[in-house]
Amino acid sequence: MSTRTLRILLVANDGASAGHVMRVLAVARGLSRQAEQRGFTPALLLATTSEAHQLGSEQVAVVRLPAPVAGRRAGLTDVERRRITGAALESVADAFGPDLLVVDTFPSGPHGELAGLLSTGRMPSRAKRAIVRRSLPLEVADHPTVARGLDRYDLAIVADDPYRDETLRLPLRTVHVPPITLTEPADAESRDLARARFEVPRGMRAVLVAAGGGADQEAEQYAARIVKLVKKAGTDVFPISVTGPLASGPGGVRVAPMAPWLAAFDGAFSAAGYNTSHELVKAGIPSALFAMPRPFDDQAARVQRFARASLAFPLERFDEESLREAMAWIDGAPRVGLPSGGADEAARALLELVGAT
Repeated sequence: MSTRTLRILLVANDGASAGHVMRVLAVARGLSRQAEQRGFTPALLLATTSEAHQLGSEQVAVVRLPAPVAGRRAGLTDVERRRITGAALESVADAFGPDLLVVDTFPSGPHGELAGLLSTGRMPSRAKRAIVRRSLPLEVADHPTVARGLDRYDLAIVADDPYRDETLRLPLRTVHVPPITLTEPADAESRDLARARFEVPRGMRAVLVAAGGGADQEAEQYAARIVKLVKKAGTDVFPISVTGPLASGPGGVRVAPMAPWLAAFDGAFSAAGYNTSHELVKAGIPSALFAMPRPFDDQAARVQRFARASLAFPLERFDEESLREAMAWIDGAPRVGLPSGGADEAARALLELVGAT
């Protein structure tokens, strides 16, 4: 059996959330599983602007790039930061010599950081390039941030949002896969262990309150408001506020990743980001979702799609009446699942691209 090493460079950038880097990490885990089954040894290197605390626990080597906020905090101009980031990416590719480049969502980087790498010949001639992204709203599909540089890629992996009415067509070979999440229900901890993790009192209903990656102050304020309202909902309700991987201060329990521990909960209130929404539905947790504005992710549309499919309750106001309606829906919610295995399907397509079959 072959023992060839596959050198895979992954690139992901995040701002107020951690969705891009978590999706790339999910694909990295899938690549490890699928490559080893085929007799290949994966060498995984992640270059990212994300400041997520979890990265050190993953089986990837990490090169941290300065994010816009971090650069400004350090006194760098945006021009300086982009120049530094672009040069760092070129040097990483030059030293690593990847067989495969996997980039999340932004073909040339959200600020053009990858443009130099894609055009200077730093990548080995054998190297393949793939873009991985969730479904995007059609109205932003031609925006330069998500369209510029697509012609330099060999493959697109699109992790579909369920029940979308429209189909995004890309100008390159595209493989559609189920929702990509970092873990699947089969990886979850038991309910008893998960409830012990959060110290849920016996006989109480545990309700998760989550506000996304942890870098959005408005979402955190919504979460705090929800916790107060949930505490009024009944004496048997135990709200647990969980902060995301980008959280920098107090205000909740920090758990990343969250998905393995979802069995602890009888319901959830959460921002409608791609990762958390799909993880909750996959785990069978009845959830009330609220939308936060994001430039390339229409969370309000996701909330409505999930509501129409009985996957979630649409939380549009943060008052006692809305919370009572949400709790009533959670108590009687139908159990509707989603297909699993998106990361493994993406990994199989990527390995086929580089001939690792």
